[in-house]
Amino acid sequence: MGSFRVTICDQRRKVVYYAMPRTAKLKPTKLPSRESRRPAAWAINVPAHLSPTGKRQQLFFDTKRDAEIECDRLKAKQDNFGLSLSNLSQDQLRQATIAFQLLQPLNVDLLDAVRAFVKNHQERIASLPFLDLFNRYLEDKKDRNPAYLKELKFTRDRFPNLHAQMVCDITPRELESLLSPLTPGARNPIMRYWRAVFNHGIKRGYLTQNPVSSLDFVRRPRKEVVTVPTGQVEAMLRHALEKDRQLLPYLILGFFCGIRPDGELQKLEWSDIIEGQVVIRPEVSKTNRRRFVDLSSNAKAWLNAYVDAGGTIGGKLVPFTTSELRIHRTANWKAAGITEWPQQGMRHTYCSNWLAKYKDINKLVLQSGHDSVDTMWRNYHKGVTEVEAEKFWSISPPEIGERKIVAFA
Repeated sequence: MGSFRVTICDQRRKVVYYAMPRTAKLKPTKLPSRESRRPAAWAINVPAHLSPTGKRQQLFFDTKRDAEIECDRLKAKQDNFGLSLSNLSQDQLRQATIAFQLLQPLNVDLLDAVRAFVKNHQERIASLPFLDLFNRYLEDKKDRNPAYLKELKFTRDRFPNLHAQMVCDITPRELESLLSPLTPGARNPIMRYWRAVFNHGIKRGYLTQNPVSSLDFVRRPRKEVVTVPTGQVEAMLRHALEKDRQLLPYLILGFFCGIRPDGELQKLEWSDIIEGQVVIRPEVSKTNRRRFVDLSSNAKAWLNAYVDAGGTIGGKLVPFTTSELRIHRTANWKAAGITEWPQQGMRHTYCSNWLAKYKDINKLVLQSGHDSVDTMWRNYHKGVTEVEAEKFWSISPPEIGERKIVAFA
């Protein structure tokens, strides 16, 4: 039963009043068996203005008595509505009239509009500024890898215009305007970080929808893994042995064990090398999972050469700060004739050569700390030839007299 319109005209203006629906006839109706799933049932047609959903309803009852009780309840509700309407002031009626006029071109009911406003208002009360949400997410992830936390903070600080906005008000269109000037390599990581932050907010009731879900990640063509040629690997190791001995363990475990150079290698202790294996402790691992990496025969030979040359095997395996390590690496690359360092060069070189020689993809996943066999196979299968892999695993230190065998053997 919809509302009807009454137009009253005078010489000055035309006023449109929206009257309440006509009084509904609330009477139980008995339905034939074929119209009901049950043998017999009584039904009540509930008009929209009395329905909790705001739409017409049909309620079913097993007995006429139950239906009559519900009719009496609805009639009382209708009478109370009429009384409350008569208690409205002239100003309230004027506001209701204006509200109806504003909503008429939009074909939106006043009740639907009010409910939408109340819902939005409740969401805003429960929400919080984007900066506060991001900081709470960072606090929740404070035990994660430092490099990951650094990227998160960089993403947070990159868009200060978002900081003061309530997270429930941030729209996909607004985020897209910030992302559109970026390259795919910059856009996709930011979207992943934003998505995680907004999902964190949804779990805690600060917003109901993730605006990143309406955005598209840019598809990037997969590039072939770039490895460091065997000759340059040997040149790097020999230069470190002769000119920069403290850097040598970093190169040995990076190339021959595939340990992540940023984060994991810098946290390792010499005591983590046990019985021919490198133990990656959970607090060292990027994935927070313990793993064991075998020392190859040439890795042991190079570590023995390091000891023979006077290298110490106590404390940190890499005794440099991040900035100091960068200086030592750059000098080492230059000495080996490397002008451009491939991304994750040591790790990609290890994985490609290991898979080419040993063929055991499952063991490589465990030793490298990857999560996906499929990703590992697609990236590193036939990354290098078997002949090249044999040369790589044969890289040995120069013979310097009679060697002293230490725990690495």
